[in-house]
Amino acid sequence: MTHEIIDYGQFADRLRHQQGRPRWSLLDEVQREWGYVDPGGEPGHSRWGGENKEHGIDWDLPVPLALNEWWDSPLNSFAFDPRLYWVHTQWPPTISDLDADPAGGLVDDDDDDRVCVFMSEYHYAHEWGYLAAEAELPDPRVLVSVGGEWVVQSRSLSEFLMQLAFERMPAHYGWTLRFARETVDADPRIVQRLESSYRELGLLPWQEMGTDALSYGAPDAVIRHGRGPGADFKIVINGRTREALLDVATTLGLEWTDKDIRPPSEVPEPLEDLGPVSLAAGQSDPRGRWTVLAREYPQPPSVAGAAAALVETPGALRAVASLHGPTLLVAGDTEGTVHVRETDDEDPETISLSLHRAPVTSVTCMELATGIRLVLSGDAHGVIRYWSTRRKPMRVPFARRSTPVISLAAAVLPTGPALAAAWADGLVRVWDLMSDAVTNLRLGTGIKFLALDATGTGDTEATLRVTDANSTATLRLDLARLWPHRDLQLRLESVDWGALWTARGPGHQVPGLIGKVASDDKKTAMDAVHDLYRLLVSKEAASTAAVPAIPFLVQLMTDPDNRARSTLLLLIADLADVHQARGGRGDAQLAAVREALPALRHLHDDPEGPIRWAANELEQNCAPR
Repeated sequence: MTHEIIDYGQFADRLRHQQGRPRWSLLDEVQREWGYVDPGGEPGHSRWGGENKEHGIDWDLPVPLALNEWWDSPLNSFAFDPRLYWVHTQWPPTISDLDADPAGGLVDDDDDDRVCVFMSEYHYAHEWGYLAAEAELPDPRVLVSVGGEWVVQSRSLSEFLMQLAFERMPAHYGWTLRFARETVDADPRIVQRLESSYRELGLLPWQEMGTDALSYGAPDAVIRHGRGPGADFKIVINGRTREALLDVATTLGLEWTDKDIRPPSEVPEPLEDLGPVSLAAGQSDPRGRWTVLAREYPQPPSVAGAAAALVETPGALRAVASLHGPTLLVAGDTEGTVHVRETDDEDPETISLSLHRAPVTSVTCMELATGIRLVLSGDAHGVIRYWSTRRKPMRVPFARRSTPVISLAAAVLPTGPALAAAWADGLVRVWDLMSDAVTNLRLGTGIKFLALDATGTGDTEATLRVTDANSTATLRLDLARLWPHRDLQLRLESVDWGALWTARGPGHQVPGLIGKVASDDKKTAMDAVHDLYRLLVSKEAASTAAVPAIPFLVQLMTDPDNRARSTLLLLIADLADVHQARGGRGDAQLAAVREALPALRHLHDDPEGPIRWAANELEQNCAPR
């Protein structure tokens, strides 16, 4: 896919043309352009979820329409991920102890000079608010407290919230170069080149932390010129691509090294680049996970027609599913609503849940041995939701990828409940829902339907039927090879990680990261190893989670298909490089690694040089002292 270059030198024109458009359209564009993706599901943070003060609220003052809209909008990225912003919100807005000074021209002498605060900088160095005199306006100006007085930060609430996203998103999702005040002050031509080469974004200077930063736009990049005393970095460049970043730095005549370049903190999962699905009888997966038993005429899964009646709006039906009998009917529509009806209830009724912000593209359901009925739905944005008919759906989606869900299939296999999902880019992902073990099958594009069932010759097999426009291929699944680390995942759940400590606090993250080390996506596996390194490695053996983690890491290291082997082996080696610590933690950690040595010594003869080197490091760190 060709990368679309966005010239932020034209952003002032976009800002000017925003009048007459939907209030949040520019916020939506800025977030998407820099890499933010609607995660699906429900927000984890509400207007009532901040460190809200209970005093200083004037309940007689209205709350501006724009602020209410922002809190209710699915475009509110703060509500889904507050860590992107590092601010505190206040609801309802409180009256600040600092009034607006009429001498500053913000209010007339006879106007209400109070300021309603709705947000604060993370360390409370600044507050953002609007004039009480303008509270009745739908979209009032936003003020910021600077040096003991209020100054205008943005021309409207909606512009401020867009500008706040513009301050945060490029630094998180983009490439970054920062140049210190001393560097810029030493060469006045840098600022001269900035002003002559690039246009301002049209936003008011950003006043947070005394930076007084004026922003300029370039192709795929923004440049912030911090003019205030709080700007430790006088020039900050953020690029949507590395090339755009370096183009700006070169134009400004700045010098840098590769170490100065900060890559994005978060990169979306890449889509697959696969051709059309082509499965022939006898064909098998190189890892033995599946074998094609037969290829026949197309056999779309059959469902009860009664499920279609759950969607009353003509033309809105998109997907249906049913459970034997049928005792459970499920349908999804173009509005993102999932309709469920349990026909064996004493008084059956249709429950309609607005779970998706895109058309529902597939639904499926299954009943567990306990009688619990599960419903799963996927949409055109790639989001999968998963819930029991007797419980509210979880806020967080079960899964999400940036391409439409094509088909879902669920069944109770010999190993327990399982789900298969096909996305538009040709990836089929199969989960064991008991352990959360997952495997990726890159079968190809053009899949229309999936069907999953427990049919097989034993307790370690199941059947997956893949239907495209021309045929249905029947695949025998080898469950042991499909999820080689299923038992490891189950054993991870038996450890009380929350009672253990890491370098960053309680060990809740450890089992999830160990599970990601098993991913067949190299970047996912490598990132997980790096995160575990930060949590577990310490010469003082400060992490009590390290000892129980070591056997799991060693088991993953013995898997020849692991995608992060050299880095993982170095992590294990460094866990042995500890001093004695209070309570014998250092001795216990070293002993746990030494116990694993026999299982890892064959790596001295590994064909990969980095692994042989890491094996030597491991041997040296485990040697008697």
